[in-house]
Amino acid sequence: MNKMKQFLALFKFQMTINPFNWFMIIALASPLLFMGSFSSSYHPNLSSLLEVQNLFFVGIIATMVIAPEKLQFGGATTVWNSGTEFLLTRAIDRPLHYRSKAVFLYVLILLAPLAGIIYSTKNPDLKVTEYSQSAQQLCLSHVPGSTLERDPGGSSSPLIVIPRGNILIEEWHLWMFLVALFAVQALILVLYPFKHRLWIFWGLLFSSIFVPLFIDLADIREQTPPHMESLFFLFAAHQAAFWILTALTLILGQLWCERRFARLEQ
Repeated sequence: MNKMKQFLALFKFQMTINPFNWFMIIALASPLLFMGSFSSSYHPNLSSLLEVQNLFFVGIIATMVIAPEKLQFGGATTVWNSGTEFLLTRAIDRPLHYRSKAVFLYVLILLAPLAGIIYSTKNPDLKVTEYSQSAQQLCLSHVPGSTLERDPGGSSSPLIVIPRGNILIEEWHLWMFLVALFAVQALILVLYPFKHRLWIFWGLLFSSIFVPLFIDLADIREQTPPHMESLFFLFAAHQAAFWILTALTLILGQLWCERRFARLEQ
């Protein structure tokens, strides 16, 4: 069997071995569908738009697909079966095996943000309130086409008008998911051989929920724009560079993941 046929067979196996994985898309997509930026042309707060509330699910779904037998507690491995024991008894290309897992993981995770980008084209422009003058200036200087407009509601803070702003926000969400996907894979494979990998992984995953809160509190005390907003403004000003670097990182990173997985499975 050539590599392409073997990959397609392994990918099909990943899709059908555990149908429960597909239900996780609902948990992942719900916040994007019901609270996404594309739901309205006006939003009262830019910071809340930039946050990805369900990014935590990337780590959970990654353990279910990449290494459920290593990073799931107790009987959860019987629910989120990856067919590892079956595949280990077959003569298959180990890097190709990991590639099928990774591609399936990307499909599961990226369906929601890609759907968000497509749906946002129906309502592309965005008007958003930003009370921080420093953040306003960063937005005007970094986000192409952005302008200030008087708030018709009578607020002293002007509105920031961003052409194609809803699409830009959804592209930002897609970029965040891509970064999280690679970071979680790398973490899983680094921890894979360790005895206490289970507790280390879930400890780091849960702590990642609270770290942004402390960073935001520090930004408020220093009266500076939130780090997430500053990074978003850089993303908006240099999108081509961000996407090129991300693509190169993903290609090289996935090759490293495949080789490391093959060594660990020997």
